[in-house]
Order: sequence, then structure tokens, then C-alpha cells
Amino acid sequence: MAANDLVVVIGCSKFGAAIANECSSSGKYTAVIDINPIAFRKLDNSYSGYTIEGDAMDKDILLEANINEATEVDIMTNSDNTNIFLASLILHYYRVPLVIVRLQDEKKSRLLKDKRVRIISPALLSINTYHQVIDTYKKNKEGK
Repeated sequence: MAANDLVVVIGCSKFGAAIANECSSSGKYTAVIDINPIAFRKLDNSYSGYTIEGDAMDKDILLEANINEATEVDIMTNSDNTNIFLASLILHYYRVPLVIVRLQDEKKSRLLKDKRVRIISPALLSINTYHQVIDTYKKNKEGK
């Protein structure tokens, strides 16, 4: 396994599971951490990565996921506060080059000012998609 193939996903929400499934199917070493073992049911039957039951705020759990070798950590729990805390913890203690954080409230992204952090906000993605739909509609309407 090459070091650049290691992805740790924290939170096996629907979105977290989708990311883990995609990473696994593309051949990346993937580890998913969730405190609730039932959450792993969201993973595809073809998922070939690891599942780690536990609290990602526990350094031993992060080490079990090989976080020291990770080149990407995706933090996808359902709590903005948890996601911000975990991102801060990982940025401080580990040399992960890319930390992707899901935030429902994109204004909280101000708390994560680090060049290694990228934010995914469903609200921003939705409004951007809305604008794309409107723009496409207008172009199609003008073309008729």
C-alpha cells in the first residue's frame, strides 16, 4: 500500500459511507470510524476497507485507523461542533495533508483556518446547484 492511498473517514453517515464506498472501490486503503456499529450497515457489500467502532476523539482509535499514515481524513459526523473539534485535534497532532470537513453551518468554517482544510457544506452545494439549474433553464429557454 502506498502512503498516498490512505483515507480515514470519521462518521459513517450516508455521506461518510458514500465516500468510504467510493474510496474503497477505487482501490484506496480506507478506514471508517463510527461510535455506532449499526452505522456500518450503510456501507456497500463490496466495501473492502476497515471499520473501527469507537469514538474518534480517542487517540487510540485514530491510531488504530493508521491516522499517522493518512493523506486524507474526511470528517462526516452529523454534528458541526464534533467535526470542528475533530478537525482541530487532527490538525494539531497529525500531519495529514488534507482534512475535509462537513459543516451544516458554513459560517463555522471560520473556526478552521488552515490550508489543509476543505469544507463541504450541503447548504452551499445546494444553492450552487440551484444556480446551475436556473442558468441551464434560462439558456435552454433562450435557445428555443
